[in-house]
Amino acid sequence: MTTTNSRVKHGQPPRASTVMDLGNDHALQILDFPSGMRAIVEGGRAVEHVPATPGEAEAPPEAGKQEAGERAAGYDEAAVRTTDEQIWFKNTFCNGAQACVQGWDWAICGTNRAVGYGTGIAMVGAEGSRNGTLFVDVWECICVGPFCLGGTECFWVQNWHGAVVPGHWLSVNTNAPDPKWLRWRLEGAGGDTQVSLAAKY
Repeated sequence: MTTTNSRVKHGQPPRASTVMDLGNDHALQILDFPSGMRAIVEGGRAVEHVPATPGEAEAPPEAGKQEAGERAAGYDEAAVRTTDEQIWFKNTFCNGAQACVQGWDWAICGTNRAVGYGTGIAMVGAEGSRNGTLFVDVWECICVGPFCLGGTECFWVQNWHGAVVPGHWLSVNTNAPDPKWLRWRLEGAGGDTQVSLAAKY
């Protein structure tokens, strides 16, 4: 199932201002966007690493909604090898989170209001055979004419995306100079792979 919204537009690419290797597949990167937004991207191995970082406008459609993919038909429940990973993710990232979804192949969640900062944390189960992709979308509204006489047009802007390797998590902490609605999408891990997604804002 594809969950990509047809109204998603691509934003300007960011500039990496800092890159830190914390060792053993644990890394951190600070990104600066042309819009003035800043993001801290951090990734590590599931169960082994925890993050080193702390982490009112027109409402977009489906604001605050949470969804996750369903288990593939015929999937052997006994073959699930990542139950401990999923429990670890829930205990580590879902406590204190405003949204937390766990499912198969894909997950999506977003803020229920415009915020100045928000963190999306995604994990793809170690049983996976392909990477998932974590997308960070920002709700933008622009004037449709001089002095907004034609009203405004609103749409999601894909602000960033990155790969989530099976058995690993990826965290993206976004800071905006003015409050924005944020949405995180984890897609493409495969119907035989458990995924988790949490949002803190």
